[in-house]
Amino acid sequence: MFKFILIAVILLNCSQIKNKPIQNFWVIWNIGQGQWVTHVTSDHCLHYDVGGEIGRFNSIKANLIKTCSDKRNHIFLSHWDTDHFIHIPQLARTFQNVCWQSQPPLNNKNNAYIRQITSLKIPFCKDPFLKTYPWKPKTGTSSNDLSWVQFESGFLLPGDSTKSAEKIWSKDFKIISQTKVLVLGHHGSRGSTSAALLNKLPKLQVAIASARKARYGHPHEEVLQRLRKNKTPVLKTEDWGSIWFL
Repeated sequence: MFKFILIAVILLNCSQIKNKPIQNFWVIWNIGQGQWVTHVTSDHCLHYDVGGEIGRFNSIKANLIKTCSDKRNHIFLSHWDTDHFIHIPQLARTFQNVCWQSQPPLNNKNNAYIRQITSLKIPFCKDPFLKTYPWKPKTGTSSNDLSWVQFESGFLLPGDSTKSAEKIWSKDFKIISQTKVLVLGHHGSRGSTSAALLNKLPKLQVAIASARKARYGHPHEEVLQRLRKNKTPVLKTEDWGSIWFL
């Protein structure tokens, strides 16, 4: 299975889906340290966080337009950390059909970037038929603890959720047992992706690190060791560029 995934990644990165329209695929965008993951369907682009490093939007803009310009663009935000939301204004300026599907409570209304986003007055989505599965924490001592976790179509996206939070949602969030692709929590920080969580993912086939090693050392070696022990291969956007999954 992993060989198939590698082949899919290579082919899609080479062709950039120029020749044949594909109706259902995922993209983990290479935006440096941060997260922006898009599930593309026939009608929607579902964006799980719209973050990354400042200035990286233009590196994906052409492929983003090619992929999502004729679709409804829904934003699922895990939490209000800059590297998870910084490119929302660019997304909203690029497409007219953008809406909020999932937005956690604001934790710092005085943040200049957050004020810029709220001033855009992006509407909330009106599409009751999307089958996505969020988990919303009730308590936490940091913005990472309060990350909303998303599961959809075999992909698990924990945001920056910590190991202490994982203990709660890995017990309560039963559907994660169907996970095939894990986008590493907190970009592969040692404070996430516990062995206890991996034990809850019996169908896991591959993990993705959306990070830049020189920035914060992500993914940390302790996490990579846990994944090796779990026999889970890791793909890094830093090595592969944007990663496309059929």
